[in-house]
Amino acid sequence: MSPATEAPMAEACCALHATLPAEAGGSRRRRLWDLGHHAHCPVIGVCLPLNLVRQLARKHLVLKGDEDDYTLHCSLVSASNNRNVLSETVQRELEQRYELDRRQAAQAKCVDSLMSWWRTRAEQGDIAGALWATLTHPRCNEWLETRVLAQVHMLQHQVGAAQRVDMQRHKELLAEHAALARDYAEVQKRVTDWTRDRHREQQAWVAERAQWRAQEVGLQAQLEQARDQLQRWQAAHEDLADRALMQQRLEALVERNQALQRELLRERQQRAPRADEPAVVAEPAAAPEMPQQPVLSQRVVLCVGGRGGSVPQYRQAIEGCGAQFLHHDGGCEHKPAQLEPQLAAADLVICQTGCISHDAYWRVKDHCKRHGKRCVFVDKPSASSLRRALGTLDTRDAADAPADKPEPARHLAT
Repeated sequence: MSPATEAPMAEACCALHATLPAEAGGSRRRRLWDLGHHAHCPVIGVCLPLNLVRQLARKHLVLKGDEDDYTLHCSLVSASNNRNVLSETVQRELEQRYELDRRQAAQAKCVDSLMSWWRTRAEQGDIAGALWATLTHPRCNEWLETRVLAQVHMLQHQVGAAQRVDMQRHKELLAEHAALARDYAEVQKRVTDWTRDRHREQQAWVAERAQWRAQEVGLQAQLEQARDQLQRWQAAHEDLADRALMQQRLEALVERNQALQRELLRERQQRAPRADEPAVVAEPAAAPEMPQQPVLSQRVVLCVGGRGGSVPQYRQAIEGCGAQFLHHDGGCEHKPAQLEPQLAAADLVICQTGCISHDAYWRVKDHCKRHGKRCVFVDKPSASSLRRALGTLDTRDAADAPADKPEPARHLAT
């Protein structure tokens, strides 16, 4: 703006201030119907929301039913020229809605301060409450009202231009939204397909897992059956270790027996008279007596039955004859399965029939009969009865033992 044009405007502004009405300097606030007709349109359009305009028009005006928003707006603007029920209702609504703005504007005591407050609120973009508070302020004169309405008018043009820009931007956003919606639909389809594939894979995995679980249960059942069979087999053959030990001892005894038989044969061959030496016939009465070896020497004697407390005495009596002592209680505490390997390892069996089970008795009798093994039955399970049986056995074997033939070795059949 050039200085030539500024001077007339300044003079007009000063002239306007000089011609202000007297009531502009009072303290009474103006009402809606006190404003000029040119102010009603901006006030109704800016200060009242469109939905409130519709509500007030339907409540206080007689309508046909096909009025648009512009018609309703014009009806309220026309009603604001005079004081009536509708204008008073609009006045109360504006006073209540912008009460805080009115209190802030009331702090302005002159036109310049009120103008400064209006500019500050306009720069902030909050013009609805500021417009109503400024136009109804007691210090608002015609000059300020004209300036404020002109600025609101230009702001409406700017709002229209911005609205057109917003509409263009809105169209662009709609197109972008449509493109994004298509992309989203495609992504959603891929996600749906992927989810469906994963669901099928999961179902297949669950079915396979159930199959493996069933196989595992079957294998567990087979394992339990195998364990039960193993336990039953171990219970039925729990004497295998004892049998193996007795077999080893029997083999050692058989080997020792064979060695003794060979040594005895050599001894007899050395003592036999040679053919080239004259035989010396000695009188029986004058022949020196050779010391007799015990019949049970280096033999294995199995004692079956008897009292548990007398076992040490049994051992002492048998080992005193040079024999090896074995004992089986006849089925009281010792297992019947242990009796068979002990019978196979024994050279002589002493069966104490007074303290033995029926099964053990028949086992002893059957084994000795099948293998031709000597068995002595003792009625009373006492140490003295055992010694008498051993003494009788020594005398009888000394009389019946052959002097020219070694006893054959016995082997245990397993």
